[in-house]
Amino acid sequence: MQLEAADYAAILDVLESVAGSHDTRDYAARVSAGLFRLFPCQGASCTEIDVTGRRVVSEPAPPFPSGWIAQYGPAFEKFAWQHPLFGTFISGERVGPTSWSIDGAESSFARTELYRSFYEPNGVRRQIVLIFPTSHGTSIVISIDCAAAHPCGGREAAMLSTIAPLLETSYRLVSRAEGNLVWPFADAPGAVKADLTPLARQEPLAPLGESPEKLTIDDAQLRAHQALRSAGLTARQAEIALLVASGAATSQIATTLQISTGTVRKHLEAVHATLGVSSRAAVAATVMRLVHPEAAGILGQPLLSR
Repeated sequence: MQLEAADYAAILDVLESVAGSHDTRDYAARVSAGLFRLFPCQGASCTEIDVTGRRVVSEPAPPFPSGWIAQYGPAFEKFAWQHPLFGTFISGERVGPTSWSIDGAESSFARTELYRSFYEPNGVRRQIVLIFPTSHGTSIVISIDCAAAHPCGGREAAMLSTIAPLLETSYRLVSRAEGNLVWPFADAPGAVKADLTPLARQEPLAPLGESPEKLTIDDAQLRAHQALRSAGLTARQAEIALLVASGAATSQIATTLQISTGTVRKHLEAVHATLGVSSRAAVAATVMRLVHPEAAGILGQPLLSR
């Protein structure tokens, strides 16, 4: 979509505000407020996701009203894994802008507990989302909430696409100036937090009337995931390496992570290159050497028998 001169002027106004950020928490607040001014939307937010620390903290615009967190926070924490872009959120990769809509391909999302208890009461029917990784292992998720009265569309997506690389660059400059390589705004007052446990909640949405069988995760799995990240794998590649070590076939991995088999193969190529191996058996053996010994229980059958 072709933007007009007024659109670029509005984008520059947002960037000028963001450029004045004095730390990453201030950056998040300025981004949210700027996007809320920029778009006719229900709300905007800048969120940081720490997968290994299992935390998510959001700076919204407009601010959460009194009592909002107590009312809706528990539902978000409990059912965040049902979000149609959840796998994307924790992939550790640069994504977007992308979107979901209950009026589109993600219509089944409207039947989930997360939508009914969190998004629906707040009138949100669609989100436009931008994700980029940070230098300290977390991800920034910038989202625009769209409702029936504020449906959003091609203009918003085009403007977010235009501003995206500049927002990412601004974050990196602020982060470096701040010199803070830990969770930047984890203590934000009124923050919404969720237990976004890696590997645990990647199952597809259940058909109406059915409940998905949840995978479980313990400290051994978390340590296994962290060990693979330390070896140079991305969050998504670590997930796939663990699934390979458990004996999952390419098609099973694709179903579990809700991605295509081609994407699985592409990630596997990267896993092979990073770990310096050339076969699935070698991936499994390397996983066993890298992870803590007590992680063996989560990896299923003896690895080298396959």
